[in-house]
Amino acid sequence: NSFEDMSEVEETIERIKVQGGVEGYVICNKQGQVLRRFPTMTSDEAERYATSMISLTNQARGTVRDLNPKNELRYLRVRAKRHEIMVAYDLQFIVIVIQRWTPSGDRVTV
Repeated sequence: NSFEDMSEVEETIERIKVQGGVEGYVICNKQGQVLRRFPTMTSDEAERYATSMISLTNQARGTVRDLNPKNELRYLRVRAKRHEIMVAYDLQFIVIVIQRWTPSGDRVTV
């Protein structure tokens, strides 16, 4: 039921909003159609993340299955210099969260 599916999406958005350091999110379906995006994120940027992360996730899923056919990818985490991109892979949706990341050597301690 798509109503239940969308309420699941809304719940996921509420959980993401309370996380510190979140700079963006995209929730899309398996075909890459963006269902929700971070309010300050442009639709082009959201679509770029969706397309790129679906491609990477599909490659990672194939690798996980090649290593063990009984295993299945659920979560993918990519760390870049300043951001961390986390991808949760669900049966119907892909949730992409972009958050700020600071290497421990650059962190300011109080």
